[in-house]
Amino acid sequence: MAKINKYLNFISPVIFLAFCFSANAQFPSVPGMPALDSILGGSKSSSAVDLKAGKNELVKTFFVSFDNYAQALDLLSQSLGLDAESKKIQQALVDSKNTNTSEADRLSNSIKATTEVSKGIETKLKVGTLKLDAGAKVKFAQSMPFVAKGLIGTLELRPKTQQMISGIQANPIQALQDLGLLSKVFPEVPSYISTIVTVTKLIVTGAEANNIDTKDLKSSLGKF
Repeated sequence: MAKINKYLNFISPVIFLAFCFSANAQFPSVPGMPALDSILGGSKSSSAVDLKAGKNELVKTFFVSFDNYAQALDLLSQSLGLDAESKKIQQALVDSKNTNTSEADRLSNSIKATTEVSKGIETKLKVGTLKLDAGAKVKFAQSMPFVAKGLIGTLELRPKTQQMISGIQANPIQALQDLGLLSKVFPEVPSYISTIVTVTKLIVTGAEANNIDTKDLKSSLGKF
């Protein structure tokens, strides 16, 4: 009997909360009484962010940035002799365009691949002064426009990400309803942005050490 009472004491609040969330979606608020969602900590109006519209904008901006930066990482990997990293980012680029995969999975995989490949490039660029042979220098130089475009896309991505995360934090329940698993992936984007900025600074240093023009890239980097 004691075990049954203990079980009921645990499950009753859970059932109550589930009922409240369901009831709040079905019943109008009573004049003079606070709405159930305000009692439970949030409402659709608690945030000015349109999560559904913001999602589409953020996903679109992210993949424009990723598409350019992934191409840059591929060329840089080839230039630095990082074959495994080159293959990894090439596959991630293909996977990012696979519409049979959920947006959340594509976004998460793209962030993961960018982080891992960038780490390999970062390690290589940090080992003393970079000296490239003629073939490697060509590949490195070819990456520069893609790095710049990826960085510009990242610059556009930052405010959209900050706005979306604010909306998710303001109303996590509504965010889960509107965004699904993307509500868990979007908070990873700031780390993606930070990775790109960090590695881009090293790319500039490596390019300058090999007399590769960095004017446009440094101009974009200065905006951060």
